[in-house]
Amino acid sequence: MNTKSAVQLLIFVLIAGFFAKTAWGMITKEAAFFGAILGITMHWLLTNKGNKNVVYIKPLSAGWRVLIYDILLCTWLIALYQQAGSFSALFDALKNNVQNLALLLALLGGIGIDYSVGG
Repeated sequence: MNTKSAVQLLIFVLIAGFFAKTAWGMITKEAAFFGAILGITMHWLLTNKGNKNVVYIKPLSAGWRVLIYDILLCTWLIALYQQAGSFSALFDALKNNVQNLALLLALLGGIGIDYSVGG
């Protein structure tokens, strides 16, 4: 494992830990189910551009980490929407809670790092 991959894996572990600390309490079964489906679909459409290779992702690779980030992002946004009740309240929850905004930026940053750098 090269240094770039080790650093990306460390960032992944930190973001996953932050997700567990911040968002785990609000995740419902429905949010987890639909978040997994939407995360895989989003990964397939955007990252793999409709290619069937979403099945052949190696564990702990950059593609795998982006897939997990996509699933976490979709699951968390669905749970946050369920808790807020409407889209305007969802945006207020992002605006008024620093941890929610930090988690959103961390997940998007993790996707950006692993997608652009590779590894």
